[in-house]
Order: sequence, then C-alpha cells, then structure tokens
Amino acid sequence: MGHLLKHITKLALPVALLLLVGLVLLWTPSFREQPTGTVLLTLCLTAVGAALLQFFFHFSGMTRETDMLPALLYVAAISVFPSLHIQWQAQVAVCAVLIILHILYRGFREKDTTEDAFISSLLLLLTTLLVPDMIWLFPFIWIAYIVLSAFSMRTMLATLIALGMCVIYLGLGLYLGKMSNPFVGLLDRQFIFMSADPEDWIMQAVLMFMGCYFFVIAVIRVDRDSVRQQAVLTLFALFYAATMVMVLYPMTPMRSLPLMLVMLSGMATTFFRQTESIHRGIVFLLYLMLLVAGYLVPTLILDL
Repeated sequence: MGHLLKHITKLALPVALLLLVGLVLLWTPSFREQPTGTVLLTLCLTAVGAALLQFFFHFSGMTRETDMLPALLYVAAISVFPSLHIQWQAQVAVCAVLIILHILYRGFREKDTTEDAFISSLLLLLTTLLVPDMIWLFPFIWIAYIVLSAFSMRTMLATLIALGMCVIYLGLGLYLGKMSNPFVGLLDRQFIFMSADPEDWIMQAVLMFMGCYFFVIAVIRVDRDSVRQQAVLTLFALFYAATMVMVLYPMTPMRSLPLMLVMLSGMATTFFRQTESIHRGIVFLLYLMLLVAGYLVPTLILDL
C-alpha cells in the first residue's frame, strides 16, 4: 500500500486521457440546462487553457514527466463547478494569463524586456474588457519582472505605454457609444461568504485551503532544481495570492474563480512532481476526493 501511494501521482498517459474524457462527461448536465453554444464554447476554451498550462510546464522545465497531470488537475477543477460551464469570458482570461506567464518566463534575467512587457501588459489590459477584475493583476507584472531579475525603468515605461493605449481605446469607445464601461462597479464588492450560494462558496473555501497549503509548500520548497524553476514557482504563488483575493471579494462572482484554479493547479503539479513520497500520494488522493465531493454534493445531495 505504501509503495502504491508513493507512486500514485505518476499516471500513465492512457489513464490520464481516460480521466480527461470522464471529466468531460461531467459537462453533460450543463448541455441540457444551459445554452448549448455557450457551454460548448466554454468547454473548448477550457481545453485550450489546459493545453497552454501543459505546454508551459514542459517549456519551463517545471516537470520532466510526460503525463498530462497539469491539464488533468485544471480540467478537473473546472468540471466540478457546473456554474463555471458557461463562463467563457473567464476561460479567455485564463488563456491570456497563461500566455502572459509564458512571456514573463521568457524574459528571465534578460537585459531588455521592453517588448515582452508591452505585449504582456497590453494582453492583460485588453482581457479586462471581459473580466474587469483582472485590472488588479496589472501591478503584478512589475513584481513578476522583479522576481525574474528583469525589471528596469524601460520595462515599467513599456507597461505604462500599454496602459495609456488601452485608456485611449476605452475612452474613444465610450465617447462614440460603441461600448459600455466594464469598470462600473469595480469597487462595489462583497465578501464571497455573504453573497454566493452555500454550495458554491463551501467548495471554493475548501479549494482555497488546499491552495494555501500548496502555497506554503511552494514558498518553503527546498529541493528546487534551479534558480529559474524557483522563479517560475514564485510566479505561480504570487498570482495565486492575487487571484484568491479576487475570488474572496469578487466584482462578478465565479468570473475570477478559474484564474485561481489554474494557479492552484500549477502549484499542485509542482508539489506532486517533487520527490515521490507516501505523503504526496495521500494529498493527491485527498485532493481528488475533495473535487469529487465538490461535484456530487451540490448536484446530487443538495438537490434532493
């Protein structure tokens, strides 16, 4: 039993693919209860986000395994929330953030990151038109470049130029009446435990607790393979902390949750990809059991 627990996080590729197919089946009730086109679009964007997360892990060297654990953990975290099956805007935001992480990682210890800083800032700011809460992630681009030892005044200037361009674009759109202001009510927020349905926030609270556990492990991790990997892990922990606050005090409930879940999946993958141990096997099983409970309790028990 101990040997099984020690290696349980190493899923064979056929098993991982089978589990992914099974997770897609959890979307079946949403196709019956929600607009089919919206659910299908959200599902496709979720698949794209999972693929981007998988690619980022292999590109950054955070895992040498050939399985699909990052994609599996993210798809599982999204699939257990039926209310997320129509949040296609949130999945666009997830894809944008993963692309931004890739761009940020590319600038590790580079002397000139002005172009990358401009592109990542512009992409982030354009995505705020769909998910306004993402505006709070803008300062974290500066912090990320500091973590990556690539920050300079030119980097900051590039991000401010991108901000200025987006302000002009938004101003013109509002002046011409071609768009509405997405930031109306940005500061009108409410504590999640006072606004959302119990079956939603209970599971979110559990995932936040698990995320805090992985966050602490990420911060104190002592067996990192390189300084580069340490920086990448710090980025996941940094963005997780930011997105968790966005989930706790949301402008639009559930819209920011996928952002937190993708960071949670990233930190969990790095935890499970450390030296195999019975402890990690037990945590892996516990994490999967919590996800299963998060789906079964609202959909089966509370509806009885």
